[in-house]
Amino acid sequence: MKVRKIDYIIVVLFLAPLMINILPMAEGLFVTQEECIEKIGRECSCFEIGTCEFTSDPLTVMLIPFDSIFGGLSIVVFWSILIGIIWLRTESPQLTGIVGISMVSAYMAYIENAGITAVPEFETARIVGAMLIVVSFGISVYQLLINRILAGPQ
Repeated sequence: MKVRKIDYIIVVLFLAPLMINILPMAEGLFVTQEECIEKIGRECSCFEIGTCEFTSDPLTVMLIPFDSIFGGLSIVVFWSILIGIIWLRTESPQLTGIVGISMVSAYMAYIENAGITAVPEFETARIVGAMLIVVSFGISVYQLLINRILAGPQ
């Protein structure tokens, strides 16, 4: 399989925030919140000082660096990239829809079981996704009806 330039860009986008998390550990720069306020002028996140508890909630800890960049839309960005890759590879709206719905269902089940309240951006993205599903069902029904009408009697 040939590796394209876009594949490198996707890898860099995914790994850049994680490298921010790893760099302080590599340099041995574990600072406290007080030192962070003195040096930077704001409170540091747990990934900046290396105090995140990965084993207690891995998904949330992995999303913290991305949420600081994307402002709460990191999971939506990851979904869109994955769904876009699936669409470009298969060109199957059914497969893309099934994978998208299962991803949203899994994330919503995780949120409900963990007792976490979803960010407003996620709710907006869910509404847009529901509208896209309704539009895709409408297009599918239209295509079925038109193809059946134009096919004629058999």
